[in-house]
Amino acid sequence: EEVLAERRQMVELDARRQHAREAMASLRRVERQGAAAAAATKHWVCLGDTFVRRPHGKTRTMVEKDQERLEGEIAALHRSVQQKTSELCEIDPSISGGSDVHRSFSSLHGLSLDQVAEV
Repeated sequence: EEVLAERRQMVELDARRQHAREAMASLRRVERQGAAAAAATKHWVCLGDTFVRRPHGKTRTMVEKDQERLEGEIAALHRSVQQKTSELCEIDPSISGGSDVHRSFSSLHGLSLDQVAEV
């Protein structure tokens, strides 16, 4: 149940992240019109259940921070789901068809740029 709930939460956060991407694209379109146009523009922003007009720079900063926070939450949930799925496979091997493959792949991590440069 926990794994399914976390996956649902990941889907909801991913939808919010997509909305933030769309907002950033809209802000970039305004910036392409020139710095003066961007500085003079105010955007309507939803904060909870209230809409507020905010200057372009503050809106962009707010959306970027929200995007970073969402990325972090999604990554944490992803790690948690991986760990819990691995634990479930150890408890009940029939989930993975009796294979140890899941345990082997759950501990794999990508290389950082520094590690790639060393290779």
